Amino acid sequence: MTTEAKKYINRIADKLKKGNPLHMDLPNGGKLHLDRPVPFLLVYRIPPGAEDTFTPTLGETESAYLVSSAHPDDESTRLTIKTIANSLADKFGGFMLLEVWLSDQADAAAFTIHLNQKSALPVAEKLRNELQEIRLSQSRKMEAVLEREKKMPAPPYYDALMGNEEARKSEIILIGLEIAPIYIDQQTGLPYPLILRELREGFGKALKKSFFEFVRMQTSYNAAHFEMLGTTELHELVWEIDDKLAEYTQLFDFLLLVTPINVKEEWAGFSKSKYLGTPSFHYRPMPIDPELIKRKLYNLPIEHISDPTLAYLFRDKRKEIDRMLNMLGEREKPDFLYSSQQLFGNIEESLLETARAILVAAEPSELPKQREMLQAAEFASLAEAELQFLKRQYGQVSTAVRIREDVEGVMVSRGTLNVSSRYRISRARAFALVQHEIGTHVVTYYNGMAQPLKLFYLGVPGYEQLQEGLAVLAEYLVGGLTNERIRTLAARVVAVYHMIAGNSFSDTFFMLTDKYQFKSETAFHIAMRVYRGGGLTKDAVYLKGLLNVIEYIKQGKDITKLLVGKIRQDYLPVIEELMHRGLLNPSPLRPRFLDKPFIDRLDDIKNGGSIFKMIG
Repeated sequence: MTTEAKKYINRIADKLKKGNPLHMDLPNGGKLHLDRPVPFLLVYRIPPGAEDTFTPTLGETESAYLVSSAHPDDESTRLTIKTIANSLADKFGGFMLLEVWLSDQADAAAFTIHLNQKSALPVAEKLRNELQEIRLSQSRKMEAVLEREKKMPAPPYYDALMGNEEARKSEIILIGLEIAPIYIDQQTGLPYPLILRELREGFGKALKKSFFEFVRMQTSYNAAHFEMLGTTELHELVWEIDDKLAEYTQLFDFLLLVTPINVKEEWAGFSKSKYLGTPSFHYRPMPIDPELIKRKLYNLPIEHISDPTLAYLFRDKRKEIDRMLNMLGEREKPDFLYSSQQLFGNIEESLLETARAILVAAEPSELPKQREMLQAAEFASLAEAELQFLKRQYGQVSTAVRIREDVEGVMVSRGTLNVSSRYRISRARAFALVQHEIGTHVVTYYNGMAQPLKLFYLGVPGYEQLQEGLAVLAEYLVGGLTNERIRTLAARVVAVYHMIAGNSFSDTFFMLTDKYQFKSETAFHIAMRVYRGGGLTKDAVYLKGLLNVIEYIKQGKDITKLLVGKIRQDYLPVIEELMHRGLLNPSPLRPRFLDKPFIDRLDDIKNGGSIFKMIG
């Protein structure tokens, strides 16, 4: 061994001993990547005279891998692998080397697993089973086969990384994984992008589950879930794209831009016309050119992110921003409604039937003639007090509340509560609305801000449904979910359905007043929210979100996980994966409605609760 090689090997051994990560360029031009010392290593030795078609596509999904890019039979590659394997086998009581190579047989089984050691069989069988679970929408079903061999596995053009006896003495298992070029165009030599995207996600998960099987059965390494073996370090490109998506999202306030600024005047004109006219809503000037932002969006190189989970998150967010920009460009045009349906979904039959049943079951009640009403400034004071409660938990919370002339009602925008200067609310309802706006929307904004990725406070695609469902649940838990409020949520669903069916503004207005006995001004505001911009279907998500949250609670699941940021419910597996990988921080804020005495009402829901039992 040369002096340089000794120094190089000693440096690796020292870092492993200290438990440090390893990011090194190998002497032969390859690279070594270990997030942290773990009892496994993925190895890829590039064939002689060939290019690396594996590492940037499938190999970089793992937390520990080594790529050798020059002739891999040289001394440095073998010494590096043996140093890592022996050091970490001593540390953890065992070690697994998984060497991957690409087959030159396009018609071979998608995966062929090669092994020689009996001790490797349980892990090899687990790997085979997991690989067979991969499903590609544009390709054949995955086939994985096991092949027992007389010698240690290796690519046909190289010798094995180590001998059987050497591996046995150090409690090292060696498995070979031969991959057919199912994701490569044989004419161009380039990957099929969509097949590769699906394969990368399934392949990475199969490897982690197999590594976990080995770690759990044959080592002392502490891991309670296979996702804990995933990468914990993020490439600089991840932060750059997260920053850019945040920047483009904050160039416009979608809800403000699709909400009329002349609602009061149009209500006066509509009532004068005996409710037969069509309101002429006016909107804020467009501060952006949607086409220019879309061009920047699709210049983001998300396809270069090797982490399949984060790549999925970013693609999903880009698609949502794209659709919002479409809607802004189509404001007050027929296509606005079609884009809204893409973004917020349609009305399922079951949701519509539930909404109609609520409007029958929750009969309109006469409001007390003498109700104590709070003006905008008084409500703002209540909200500021609640913000002070949150600030004591997390110093980053801003306690500012804005009273504005150019908004209707109340809305939270980027963590700040905006209150219309004309706003009035009964004192009986005020506390519930504070929990809706502050206890949910502001809490999830700042919990999201405490996360490394900006995506979690700006909102993942489709977050509104869960957000509004939680916010209405908060109203119920503090005893402020009135029959009128439940009826309004149901009426929004029916009004959206009526609008999509092609009915006019006044038709929907009269449906609400005549069939469901809503007051004229209330019906006008429900219709305004639905018809704004050209047809906004977002208002149906309030009731749908509440129904989904009720089912979630009845299943005995932890509601605090839903408050980690502005997420949607089917993102929970992604959230849990990122938590296992140490890429999410604990939530700093806990809303008041999840403390006693309010939280006791959750038991009512767990024990057979339903939306109809919430009707007073």
